[in-house]
Amino acid sequence: HGIAPGATIISQGESAEIIASPALLGRVINPLGEPIDDLPPIVEGDPIALYASPPSPLKRDRIAQPYDVGIKAVNSLLTVGRGQRIAIMAGSGVGKSTFLGMIAKHAKNTVNVIALVGERGREVREFIEKDLGPEGMARSVVVCATSDNSPLLRIRAAFVATAIAEYFRDRGAEVSLMLDSITRFCMAQ
Repeated sequence: HGIAPGATIISQGESAEIIASPALLGRVINPLGEPIDDLPPIVEGDPIALYASPPSPLKRDRIAQPYDVGIKAVNSLLTVGRGQRIAIMAGSGVGKSTFLGMIAKHAKNTVNVIALVGERGREVREFIEKDLGPEGMARSVVVCATSDNSPLLRIRAAFVATAIAEYFRDRGAEVSLMLDSITRFCMAQ
């Protein structure tokens, strides 16, 4: 509000940050880091930069171990390596979100960070209650920017989820970062 052509913009010299802590586990937040799950705000934690530089490619571990996604068919036929990036591509309504929920519930990791970018509002609750369930939610952080949020908030949701995943990774947790959907993230850009 209040920004128009010809307005003076003055940089405050600060970078975008969010507060991260283990208290995020089991929570649903918006791209500004504010809870949308009717629980108290998270006020204590470490400030982390949203747009951190990636680690040097020479300092990254090689993919040498399988990652147990908790789904026998995937583990045996489409093995995923620890540290690997994968894409799940399919048409609408065929079960991509259900598949992500299964991984979040059953994978052998300690933390899930799930970015729901551009989902319909009613689908968010359905995903959390039905696909993720209490056992998946207990070790997950859900960052949500629904389709009625501005494109800037939908873009920011992906960066917030990545920063939170990196926060837990840097503290020794085995983390799965899931972005549903990269297509809607790209459309927001």
